[in-house]
Amino acid sequence: MTAVRVRVLEGPLRVQWLCAETAFTWVSVTVAGVFGALGDHPKAWFIPTCLLLPVVLHFALRGRFAVCLDDVGITVVRPWNRRRAAWAEVGGVRFTPLPVEEDDIARWAVTMAVGAARTLPLATVVDTDNPAFDALLRHGRLFRPFADRGLGLLGAPEGSREREYFERAVRAAGGRASGER
Repeated sequence: MTAVRVRVLEGPLRVQWLCAETAFTWVSVTVAGVFGALGDHPKAWFIPTCLLLPVVLHFALRGRFAVCLDDVGITVVRPWNRRRAAWAEVGGVRFTPLPVEEDDIARWAVTMAVGAARTLPLATVVDTDNPAFDALLRHGRLFRPFADRGLGLLGAPEGSREREYFERAVRAAGGRASGER
């Protein structure tokens, strides 16, 4: 199997990331304002830098939210850490319902069961009847190595929406869903 890297900056993770960038900008501009009020006026470059630095950081670090799958195992990459699990430790994929937000759209947090008590985050899936093809393909690239190894969906009964989405995503990525030959 060749190594697969799937970018997973989506759902709640994307919101948290954008909130952190916004907070950084506000704090930087506030510090500049406080220095200005105290009579120590910031240099002309400080305010534009405070406004542009989060944009630069966003494009530089957004690729650091990823899941890498190879012959040895899986690595969940975040800018602040990486967590690795060997395929022998992986039990499968689990869809956990997230609280419904104001838009009344159901979402699932997709995690990977590792050992008896550990889970690693993989992605967030929006429950729609007609998912966007790019999201379906991205999730399929993420789920296919599990399906290829016979590691299916944990805790989802046959015919459930979670299982249906998992199998659709695997097929979109060119794989075979469970039970297909």
